[in-house]
Amino acid sequence: MKYIKIIFAFFIFTNLSFGQSKSPFLINNELFELPGKWKINGYLESSGQYSISNKKLNLGLSISVRKIEGFDFYSKDLTEFEFLNKFYIWETEYWAKDGGEKVEIEKIEFNEAEKYIIWKIVLINKNIENYIFSGVRNGKLILIDFKDNEKAPKSKEEKIAFLKNIYFKK
Repeated sequence: MKYIKIIFAFFIFTNLSFGQSKSPFLINNELFELPGKWKINGYLESSGQYSISNKKLNLGLSISVRKIEGFDFYSKDLTEFEFLNKFYIWETEYWAKDGGEKVEIEKIEFNEAEKYIIWKIVLINKNIENYIFSGVRNGKLILIDFKDNEKAPKSKEEKIAFLKNIYFKK
């Protein structure tokens, strides 16, 4: 019982000290800790994608975690970053050609050592702009799709930092 009280006190202290609680989500054995309170809105089985939202911040995320071996273009001869680049090309070609939308796509940042690509897609007809973090960790493709608050949008730098904080658990 003593240890439970110590853990509880530590939990309260850390939340008060840093000013914000975190919502943990375990998706296919990958932990994501999101700032504040988030709820699951839905699940798309075909892509293993969870749709979650934060009502207070008026933000939405989609998070997908899938084994890289499940993709048609996977090859054991590819490095994880080469696989990630193939995925990026595959995904952006879908949106550019087959997505049924007029789109603009921009690769914003990539890091071969940390195995991630951050990119932006704008669905012009629907006036929707999403920032997407694609990374490979523990043999899994992780996608985090950020849907911004339309009334008080974050800056490009804030969106990138937000995605990195979720992926790298900062």
